Formats: sequence, C-alpha cells, structure tokens
Amino acid sequence: MLIENFERFVFEKYRDNNEFANFLIENLDFDVELERENEFLVSKREVQELENDDVLDYLEEINLYEPLTEEEYQNLSNEIEEEEVREKLLIDNFNEVARIALYFVREGVEYLELIQEGIMGAVEAINRYTYDNGDIKKYIRIWAARQMGIYTEERFEQIRQEFLFYFTKTHMDEVEITNEDKEKKIKIIENLSIDDVLFTLSYDEIKAMEYYFGLGYDKRYSVLEIEKEMGLEKNKGEELFTKALAKISSRDGRMFSL
Repeated sequence: MLIENFERFVFEKYRDNNEFANFLIENLDFDVELERENEFLVSKREVQELENDDVLDYLEEINLYEPLTEEEYQNLSNEIEEEEVREKLLIDNFNEVARIALYFVREGVEYLELIQEGIMGAVEAINRYTYDNGDIKKYIRIWAARQMGIYTEERFEQIRQEFLFYFTKTHMDEVEITNEDKEKKIKIIENLSIDDVLFTLSYDEIKAMEYYFGLGYDKRYSVLEIEKEMGLEKNKGEELFTKALAKISSRDGRMFSL
C-alpha cells in the first residue's frame, strides 16, 4: 500500500492498537510500500544552508551500531520475551525507522519528531511480536510507519483546528481583514485535507540520503558513488544531499498557507 493511502487507512480505520494487531494477523501479506503516488506534491521551499546539526548528528550516531545478521535475528526472535533482546532489536531498527521517516515527512512536521514516533511504533511491534506475525523486520516496519502516519494526520488536524478557532473567535479589527475575507479563509481551512500538505523531500533527495547514510543498504556511499548510482553530473550528488539534509533539518516549514 502506497504511503498516502496507508496514512488515511490507519488513521481512519486502525488507530486502535489491538484492532491493527488483529488486522495484521489476518493479513500476513500486507505491507507498506516506500513509494508515493503523487511525486509532484513535493515542497519547492528553498533552504539556503544547514540550520542545525541535530539531524546530521543523529544519523551519524545510529550508524555506529553494528547491524544484526540474519542468523542473529532468527535467534533473537525466539527469545523476544527478554528485555535485553528487545533492546537489541529496537536499536537494530533505528536505521530503518530513519529511512521510513524520509518518505513520510511533510511540511510542518519535524523529521526527528517523526523518527521518535516511528520508534514508539517499533517498540509496540517488538512488544507484540509472536511467531504468528511472520517476518519480524516487516512487522516492525509496518508498525513504525503506522505510528508516523497517525502522528502526521493528528498534527495536521491540530493545526487545522487552531486556524479555525483563530478565525472564528478573533474579532476582525484585531486581524485587519474583512468579514468576507474571514469567511473565505474559514471555507479554505474547512476543505483542507492531509493531501494538501506537501512532502518535504523529492524521490531523488530521499535516495541521496539513503545512499549517504546507508539507510536500506549494507554500506554507506561516497558522494562520487552516489553520483554514479543515480546517474548525476559531477558535484550534483553533494548538492542534492546537502539540500535534502538542510530541508529536514529546518524547523521553518509551514504545514499549509492561507
């Protein structure tokens, strides 16, 4: 299921953890595709330079952990009741959560906050996992993505309601707009949906980030290797990566404009 559809699916039908867990038991072939249907719905906001190093520091830090082998996964999944085992599984999925967040992050939603939500979803998955749930990596990925989708929808609805409250409860002489303009803005807000909120990163920007930090790959790629893999001109790889990192490090993105 594509990201946009998955966000609506879990928000509208499976916000309850137990109901979602039962759904996954009954649909073992269900998965989330890290693809978006509407690639044109991507922010064109220009960020001149990296505003802070928090995102960079985090992505560098989680790369210090040695990944588990398939054999280790098999052994650990049989001992998942132990707290130490659960912690190892969670840490091993930090990179995957960071990767998923690249696809889900939208304007007005901070990347690191989205990661924290994804980690909460991963914890829920690990705590619930049994042999009947099938592949543990996929199970964790789905729960992490679900938590991100729900958080994004809730964030959107919160901001939308704040705008509605502001325009319905504020006297017009305080905001210096006419009643007609006020009604127009209220109508716009009422008709907004999550589909009106732009994604932060383009597909190419996501791929550059994945290659550079080795998210979803067994190694990290140099800028030259990224340019080769993506068929980019010389120096375009660094430019693409730098722009992507700056965009998800910025805290200025508005969810929507009126």
